[in-house]
Amino acid sequence: MAKVRRFVSPEQSAYARWLELGVRIGMAGLLIVFVLYLIGYPAPHVPPDALPRYWGLSAARYLAAVGVQPGWGWLQLVGKGDYLNLVGISFLISLTMVCYLRVLPETWRKGDMISAAIILLQVAVLLFAASGVAVFGHS
Repeated sequence: MAKVRRFVSPEQSAYARWLELGVRIGMAGLLIVFVLYLIGYPAPHVPPDALPRYWGLSAARYLAAVGVQPGWGWLQLVGKGDYLNLVGISFLISLTMVCYLRVLPETWRKGDMISAAIILLQVAVLLFAASGVAVFGHS
């Protein structure tokens, strides 16, 4: 059986390297934060023994009940044990955009303006979605 040779562009290779490194960093961070949560440091905003009171609530009602603003309101509580994990999750979510921005200069330098435009549009959409400007559906 003949071997199939696959060509991997420098952009694909750079994207993959950055993504792999980012995932490793993000997962290590999540593990550290989880261990900190288990030992109770820093103290959580909502104590674990109080959580059963809120299980049946919608997200909007839960946030109102515990005094958290929706959207980026969690940033005010990043020093609390139960919200600190959102830093690691946000880091992992942002990796796609970071990897796109990593390959954009190479794509631009090669003169591949269509790919560069697609990358810029994807980054713009991700930034727009993360901004919370347009909220649809749940209230």
